[in-house]
Amino acid sequence: MKRKIGLLLIACFILAIQPSGLRASDPSPEQVIAAHLKSIGAPEVLSQIQSISFVGTSDVTFILGMSGQLAGTSVLVSEGPRMSIIMRFSDINYPEEYFAHDGRSVTVGNIKPGLRSPLADFLFRYDRIMKNGILGGVFSNAWPLLDVRRSNPRLMRVRQARVDGVSLYELEYRPRDSHGDMTIRFFFDTETYQHVRTEYKVVTKDDLTTGSNPDLNDPNTMNVPGMPTAQIRGESYYTLVERFGDFRKVGELTMPYSYTLEYMIDGMNQSGFIARWKIDVLELGFNMVNFDQEIFKAGR
Repeated sequence: MKRKIGLLLIACFILAIQPSGLRASDPSPEQVIAAHLKSIGAPEVLSQIQSISFVGTSDVTFILGMSGQLAGTSVLVSEGPRMSIIMRFSDINYPEEYFAHDGRSVTVGNIKPGLRSPLADFLFRYDRIMKNGILGGVFSNAWPLLDVRRSNPRLMRVRQARVDGVSLYELEYRPRDSHGDMTIRFFFDTETYQHVRTEYKVVTKDDLTTGSNPDLNDPNTMNVPGMPTAQIRGESYYTLVERFGDFRKVGELTMPYSYTLEYMIDGMNQSGFIARWKIDVLELGFNMVNFDQEIFKAGR
């Protein structure tokens, strides 16, 4: 029964996408990307952006697997291929989320020594999300749609989909380097062509646990907030969704001021995990100087 309830909640939470199918009038991937870049700013302005950074508020809501809500602060810094996203909370059991790429490797923070949160574990295991500049959307200075000739992805046909009752253009994105069994889809507003959503989905078979943490059978780790319990081998389903909204003019560019991450796990013989992290940008800037490069290394 618990598993059925978990599956129902996950379905209501994420599967609100109703494909409308291909239409003769649907634009090509190249047309969508060109219009998307225009929605951010003029090419000569975009080419001058060397770094993006913001400070803001953050809150996390645990929906399934545990309950509760915490409020805190957030920082994002993106410079060239490097990026760091930090959300800090005043809670001893859940002090922060910290994801970083220093241009070579991806590191994530621990919620306690040797133990990653479910979200951090996902981004650590599927590190090419950050290495390819996808995480963070237009907040990423390495956002692959800025230069598709360089990123050279495989782009599937565009189709319309209804997401939460809104019609969007859906584009499946396949990087040239393997992301394993992960599927990545970008969603764009059909009028403004602003990038409003990215969806990552993974189905794994013979998965011992819903995370790669050291020992989830250890009784000392079983009660950490947000941590799923161990399970027998079977299929596990992982979904990460990024949402972008509240677009505002910042100088000559238009950027989102609302950034949300939603992460869901469903594994055999356990009720699942759902949580939502929401960031509201307070101050956003471009081409800031003198970043301490240590900010691009988590888990120090």
